[in-house]
Amino acid sequence: MRLDTSMSQRMEQKMILAPRMIQSMEILQLPIMALQERIEMELQENPVLEQREKGNEDTPAEEEGEEPAAKVEATDESQATDPQQELVINEEGDEQDFDRLVALNEDWADHFNEEHRPSSNRIEEEGDKKHDAMVNMAARPQSLQDYLNDQLAFVDGDEQEMELVRFLLTYIDENGYLSLPKGQENTDVLEAIGQAYGKEVARPQLEAALARVQKLDPPGVGARDLRECLLLQITPETPCRDVVRVLVQNHLEDIQHNRLPIIQKKTGFDLQTIQEGIEALKHHLNPKPGAQFAGSNIPYVVPDIVVDQNDSGEYEARLVDDWIPSVYISRRYIELYRDKGADPKAREYL
Repeated sequence: MRLDTSMSQRMEQKMILAPRMIQSMEILQLPIMALQERIEMELQENPVLEQREKGNEDTPAEEEGEEPAAKVEATDESQATDPQQELVINEEGDEQDFDRLVALNEDWADHFNEEHRPSSNRIEEEGDKKHDAMVNMAARPQSLQDYLNDQLAFVDGDEQEMELVRFLLTYIDENGYLSLPKGQENTDVLEAIGQAYGKEVARPQLEAALARVQKLDPPGVGARDLRECLLLQITPETPCRDVVRVLVQNHLEDIQHNRLPIIQKKTGFDLQTIQEGIEALKHHLNPKPGAQFAGSNIPYVVPDIVVDQNDSGEYEARLVDDWIPSVYISRRYIELYRDKGADPKAREYL
């Protein structure tokens, strides 16, 4: 075994990316929506950046307190025809004032008679923007309350009973349960609803109206607790119906803590039957029947590139950058940086 040191030359190619180049590559790969969020975040965190308002494509406006570079002195003729100058007409008459009135009338006549005729490309572009806005408009999804009220049109009942049923529907929460507002959870639901009802109503009438609600779709709606919600969903077609009914009525807490031996001892079912009943309960019963009507965020679709066909039949691709904010460095910070005697090489980036 030999140990020694030696020197050798080797030629290889390496590509070293500067942090600024890595950041540029990351920004170039962002879609429009992500790029817009990135720019808005930078505007909030970086006080040096400012956003240029739409319609102002010129250089940023001069900061407050700065004097303009040059002022054009108004001549006597321009003062005479200035429409902002106060009109003074004396008894002898003033030709300058009358001339100003005539010039003002002509200027406004040209303004009102001017007709703006957009080009065909402009009309087509505006039409595309309106079409994109209509396509990306989020439609209002059907709520659980709307779905339940639509079903009442097919329910037979007298007017008084149906009015009470509609009143009960106002207490259905987003999960499909009959519940009270916060702070009244420990109060009997039907009793509190009967007291809030504008007319005097007996307990049997409330029970009958609630039974009407609980027959509506989705199954389990209108329940007052989890046990009642699951029992309302058990039908003759439910697998292991008898076992599931016993489990729901008496052993929900045992199922939650996986106490199968206790369930076996109290019910007399074997472990395999209990497990089959638990699987049927999980796959065929829904603890939140109204959750399917919960509102969901609809993502907006903003294309990065649009391909159009021109009049000659050729396809043209254009980048959609109308949604990207235009930013610039604040003139105040530029002057502040230069007054402190910055390095000449660093000034090139400003």
